[in-house]
Amino acid sequence: MQYTLTDLLLQEHILLNLEAENAAEVIKALVGIMSATGHVELLYAEDVIEREKIFPTGLPTEPLQVAIPHADPDHVNKSGVGIAILNRPVEFGMMGTDGSERVNINIVILLAIKEQEKQVEMLQQLVTVIQSGELLTRLVEVQDAGEVVQLIKDTSSTG
Repeated sequence: MQYTLTDLLLQEHILLNLEAENAAEVIKALVGIMSATGHVELLYAEDVIEREKIFPTGLPTEPLQVAIPHADPDHVNKSGVGIAILNRPVEFGMMGTDGSERVNINIVILLAIKEQEKQVEMLQQLVTVIQSGELLTRLVEVQDAGEVVQLIKDTSSTG
């Protein structure tokens, strides 16, 4: 089955104005709302946090930085995407480094992909979408989860 980023994005999986102290708190918050809809088990948070230590996912995108944490599908029941727009940035390790280089992240997009072979494809779709600086700027301004879904739909259809 072929699906797109927007197929996996539910309003229930979007956290606006999230206050968090660190990357782990953001991941746990996203896993919490995604477990409430049955998409993931709460253990998925630990999988993601552990993977983040070895393979950091912070991207120095402009004008705002994005992290795309994810992990193997052991605790994923149904594929989904969660998005947290943060009130203040939190540090994530920079992708492609050992994590010692840090990036101040404003937007966290948690991937929970049940079919492991689809993970790379979803990451590629996501990277295409987040290269839109206009989208990133608008995401941190929205006040409604429905707007987030619409903005991403509009950007992915034009991309």
